Amino acid sequence: MTRKIEIQNTRSELNSSLINKGPSIFVWGIWLLMLVIALRYFLKYTQNIPLAEDWNMVAAVTGKQANIVRWLWEQNNEHRIPLPKIILLFLLKTTKDFRAGMVLNILSSALLAAFFIKAMHKLRGNKTYYSDAFFPIALLHIGNWENLFWSWQFTFILSTFLTCIVIIVLVQYRQLLTMPKAILVCICMIGLPLSGANGLISLLPVFPWLVYETYLQFRSREPGASRAVGILLLSSILITIFFVIVYFIGYYRPSWNPPSPSVWATLKTSAKFMANGFGPAVSFSWPVFSLIALSLISSTIILLINALLKLRGPEFRRALAMFFFLGGSIVFALAIGWGRAAMVPVFAMPMRYAMIAVPAIIICYCSWFLYGPGKLKQLIPLAISFIMFILIIPNSKKGFIWRDWYRDGTSTVLNDIKNGVTISEFVNKNQSFLLHWSKQKLQAGVQQLSEAKIGQFKNIKDDVLMDHYIAPIDHDSNIEK
Repeated sequence: MTRKIEIQNTRSELNSSLINKGPSIFVWGIWLLMLVIALRYFLKYTQNIPLAEDWNMVAAVTGKQANIVRWLWEQNNEHRIPLPKIILLFLLKTTKDFRAGMVLNILSSALLAAFFIKAMHKLRGNKTYYSDAFFPIALLHIGNWENLFWSWQFTFILSTFLTCIVIIVLVQYRQLLTMPKAILVCICMIGLPLSGANGLISLLPVFPWLVYETYLQFRSREPGASRAVGILLLSSILITIFFVIVYFIGYYRPSWNPPSPSVWATLKTSAKFMANGFGPAVSFSWPVFSLIALSLISSTIILLINALLKLRGPEFRRALAMFFFLGGSIVFALAIGWGRAAMVPVFAMPMRYAMIAVPAIIICYCSWFLYGPGKLKQLIPLAISFIMFILIIPNSKKGFIWRDWYRDGTSTVLNDIKNGVTISEFVNKNQSFLLHWSKQKLQAGVQQLSEAKIGQFKNIKDDVLMDHYIAPIDHDSNIEK
């Protein structure tokens, strides 16, 4: 009888343990599944072929870039992106493979999702909720195909990564920043204006929070205050301001991008951008998902204002910073709306914008857990996660549109090289896919890759070298005559 009771108790303990670990197993299982799917598609479909802005890297990779410092700082559309360029250049120099940036995109997104899962686990007293599957789904769903499987998109992912690292520090904020956390936040802050216009706009909420934090660090009576941390924060703020000022020296508005036709067009495009945080599948019904996104963001603003009226001390500062970040996300959306309102009706909302729209949804998710009343504390994050979950297949279908276009284009490229076309013939046939806006840059890039014997381009026939081979014979013949 005693033995039977012991067995029953053991089974009860095992069942209880599985119940407690069930959410953690589920969430990390989703994370692993999303990562494995992304890596599988990477191995199956990607090619060592530069695409679009990837060709900006070719001269630097092959040692043909005349002024590397000027190249690092030059504009690409509205963006100055020296930091992602340096990272991509290092990878490409090391691997000679233009897929290296794709791996970096996938791993960065997976790492960010893992950081959020761990942060929420710690915040809840070592508990994981099923709803935390939101993070790997939002950051790794295949609707992000353009972001994950195009190396150049690291320029988008890096600014999102840096912004989200600051959000993770903020979500766990319980007292004034310690030196390790201050160093992490300062690195992110300085890196943002070096990561393009996306990073520049993302600085808006970071600045007021860290200025206030710096002030408190210098107040010796504030618990946990450290003059050394204050000096670090102040120095980093000044360095960041310097980079922001320099960013606009010589800045020009891209000529191809027309201004917004109206305020209404700007607001409509901004709403679409916010909805795009759920993935490109929202294009199936812009009004519905725009309403969902606007309802979520506006209700979160009200939630945070209500929290600010009640809270004091470190909790007040965290809520205030969350309010700043959500406000910054709205400014970001308005900037996108103003900058792309004339183009979105013609070319549609780019799928790659899904990645830079995600932080606003993340802030809402975390805010409702931190300050939501009663059951809404769990229900709203669960609802956000459920929306992302039901959109996995529609988002994947959107991603497959980009996959099919990419697969068809790279197949043509590889077949042309295999069939022995010359560089000139290759450029004429593939410019619309590889680099539609500059035949000259593509011609030079293919020549440089051919000479450097990188990837499949080592097998392409060089029509310039063929001419050089014939010319000496004609020259000698003329001399003899």
